[in-house]
Amino acid sequence: MKHLQKICLSCQYFRPQNTENGVCRLDKSLFPNYPIMAHNDNCEAWKTSGQQYYIRVGWLKKQLELVRDEAENSVVKP
Repeated sequence: MKHLQKICLSCQYFRPQNTENGVCRLDKSLFPNYPIMAHNDNCEAWKTSGQQYYIRVGWLKKQLELVRDEAENSVVKP
């Protein structure tokens, strides 16, 4: 049950921003300067995001696929 790993990617307070990190919205008074966290970071305030974990993983896979396709298409072919 990967969604129960206590990492930021599976936390209710985490919002991914790109393929490497996101922001922790635990303390909303910090808006817009939320702390930046890596997907695999963890903290004491972790709270399961349930199904949202799988939605985030799907989004990350698609973003990585787009980056890879863009890199392949930008290579100049002789």
